[in-house]
Amino acid sequence: MSKYKIKNSFWSILMLVFFASACTKDDTSSSKIVLLSFGPSGVQHGEKVKFIGQNLNQVTSIILPPNIEIPASQFATNTSTLLEVVVPDEAEAGKVTLKTPQGDIETKTMLNFLVPVTITSITPATVKPGSTISIKGTFVDWITSVTFNSGVKVTDFVSKSNGEVVVTVPMTAKTGTLIFATGGTKPLSLTTVDPLTITLPVVNAVAPSSVKHAENFTITGTDLDLVTQIKFPGGAQVMDFVSQSPTQIVVTLPITATNGNLTLLVASGVQVVTTQSITVILPNVTAFSPSDPNLQIPGAALVITGTDLDLVKSIKFPNVSAAVTTFTNQTSTEIDVVIPAGASGGTMSLTTIHDFTVPVTVPFGNQLTLAVAIYDESPHSPFGLGGGWGGATTDAANTENPRVGVKSVKATFVGGYGGASQFGTWGNSPLSTTGSTYLAFSVYGGTGTGGKNLLVNVGGGTQATVSVDEGKWKDVKIALSSVGSPTAISELSFQDANWSGTVYIDQVGLK
Repeated sequence: MSKYKIKNSFWSILMLVFFASACTKDDTSSSKIVLLSFGPSGVQHGEKVKFIGQNLNQVTSIILPPNIEIPASQFATNTSTLLEVVVPDEAEAGKVTLKTPQGDIETKTMLNFLVPVTITSITPATVKPGSTISIKGTFVDWITSVTFNSGVKVTDFVSKSNGEVVVTVPMTAKTGTLIFATGGTKPLSLTTVDPLTITLPVVNAVAPSSVKHAENFTITGTDLDLVTQIKFPGGAQVMDFVSQSPTQIVVTLPITATNGNLTLLVASGVQVVTTQSITVILPNVTAFSPSDPNLQIPGAALVITGTDLDLVKSIKFPNVSAAVTTFTNQTSTEIDVVIPAGASGGTMSLTTIHDFTVPVTVPFGNQLTLAVAIYDESPHSPFGLGGGWGGATTDAANTENPRVGVKSVKATFVGGYGGASQFGTWGNSPLSTTGSTYLAFSVYGGTGTGGKNLLVNVGGGTQATVSVDEGKWKDVKIALSSVGSPTAISELSFQDANWSGTVYIDQVGLK
C-alpha cells in the first residue's frame, strides 16, 4: 500500500468525450482521409483511445505525445472509419498526430488522461538543501509540482520518467511533509506521511574560544556552507564571513559582541544554537597602586595593573564627567594615569579601542562601607525588592550606572508621590538594627533631578528627606534615631516628592 494520501481532487467529471478535429465540407470526398473525432478525454494508460473518421485505414502510424509512434501494424482496430490504439504508459497529455500518405493530421484538441499516480518511495530520507531527491512510483512523471514544508513550490525537475522523478531541494526547505500536485483530467494532491528531514549545520568546535573584538576565530563542523548568518550575544549579526566551506567558517568577532553561545541561521530561517560559547577578551584590572583609598586622591599618580590593558582607550573615574584619554604609560599589563579633579570613590570603567565599556570590579577610592548590606548588586536576605506604585518603576539589576561593582537599582518616577525601590522582608523575619547607628545608601541623580527631594520611608511610614545631586553619586547616612529608632526593619522604600525623573540607588544597608 502507498504511504501517500490524496488530499484534494479536481475536475471530477470523467466522461467519454470525443475531441473534434479539423473538418470541412470538402473533407467528405471519398478519397480524402478525414479525422472527425477522437477520445475519450479521461482515458487511462493501458486503455484504448478511439479515432473516428473516413478512410482511416490509410493511416500509417499514430504519434502520441511526447513522441511515441505506434505503427498501423500495432493498431488494436484498423478500419476505414475507426482506429483504436492502446495507450502506452509513457504517453503524456498533448496533441496527437496521424501520419498519412496525404500528409500529417494533427488533432485540434489535446489528448488527456486519468492518471492514478502512486508514490512508493522518496530517497534519501535526509537531504541537504541544494541536492536532489528521487521520487519513485507509477506515473510519477505526471507530477507537476512539489511543495516543501517551507511553502516553496518546485515546478522544474532534474529528470522525469514514468517510474522516477528527480527534483532539487530548495535552499529554503524545512523538515516536514511534501505535497505533490499531479496533472491529467483529474488532478490529485498527494501528501507524504513521513517527513523529509532537511540537513542543518553542526558545529564541533570554536577556536580560539577566547578572542578579542575585531579579531578572527574559526568555527569547524559539518554542512557549514549552509550558514547564511551568525548572531552573537550582544545583538550583533554577521552575514559576511572571512571564508566559508562545508567544514569551516572564519568570521570576525563584532565589536559589540559579548560572552555567550552563537546562533547560526540557514536560508530557511531555522536557527542552530551552538553548545560552544565565545569569551570576549577584555581589559581586566587586578590592582591599583597605591591601594590605600586615602591616597587615591585627585592629582595623585595611579598605577593600574591587569591584563590586556593595551586595549584601553579611555578611563572614566567616578563622579568625573569627562573620561581620561591621556596616560603617562600604557602596556598590556599596566596603565599609569593621573587621577583627575573631582574623582571620588566608586566604580571606575574602561572604554576599549572598539568603544566597548568595561566596569572595573576593583574598588577605587573611599567607599561607603556597610556593616549589614540590604542591597549591593542584589537584595540581601531577608529582603526582596518589589515594584513601585503610582507609575514608578524599578530595575534592580541595572548596569548603566553602578556606584560600586557592576549593578545598581534604577528608580524612575513619574510624579504624584510615586514609590519605587521597595525593599521588604514579606513574611521573613525583619532585619535587626542592633549594633547599628545609621541607615546608609548612595544615590545618583539623573537629568533634571538636581535639588529634588527623595523621601525615604522606613517601616510604618517614618520618613526622612534627602536632597539629590544631579550627575554625581552622593553617600547618605540617616541616623536611625531620626526615623523612630526601629529595633528591626521589615520595609524600606524610596519615593519622589511629586516630581518625575530617574535616580540610581546603590550600597543600601546599616552602619
